[in-house]
Amino acid sequence: MSHLIIALLVLGSGTEAPLPAAAPAADPVICKRFDETGSLARKRKVCKTKAEWSKSTSELQDTMNRFVEDRRGRPPSGN
Repeated sequence: MSHLIIALLVLGSGTEAPLPAAAPAADPVICKRFDETGSLARKRKVCKTKAEWSKSTSELQDTMNRFVEDRRGRPPSGN
C-alpha cells in the first residue's frame, strides 16, 4: 500500500524530469569493400566516418593533381 501511495505522489506531483539535451547528430559510419591486390575473391572492408571518407577523397584528388602538374611539359617516359 505504501508503494502505491509513493507512486501516486511521484506521478501526481506535476513536476517533470528535464529532458536530456539532444545530442548532436553523429557522423555516420560508412563501410566500403575493396578488392585485395593479388586475389580474385578476397575483399577488404574499410569503415570510416563520412568526414573521414571526404578527407581521404580530397587528399587523393590533391595527390593526383600534383602528379599531373609535375608531368606536364615532360616527354612520356620510356622513349
